[in-house]
Amino acid sequence: MNSEFGELAQAQYRTRNLRRRLYVIVGLVLIVMGYFLMAIEPGTPSDWVLARAMGGLACIVVGFGMAILPLLTQWTTGE
Repeated sequence: MNSEFGELAQAQYRTRNLRRRLYVIVGLVLIVMGYFLMAIEPGTPSDWVLARAMGGLACIVVGFGMAILPLLTQWTTGE
């Protein structure tokens, strides 16, 4: 019985760590995508400038939250 609990705990730990890694990777990709959206060329029509700037800023904020919050949780809980 004890070994079954240990295996279950290890499986949950691995799943939790995999989920955190995926969140960090997706967050970093969103940050990069946000910076690419924020890079507006001089010839961009004015209709798209605000949309690209707001979309880029939203990607950066959401990506930062997804990439940093799992790391902060891991550091503060000591896991």
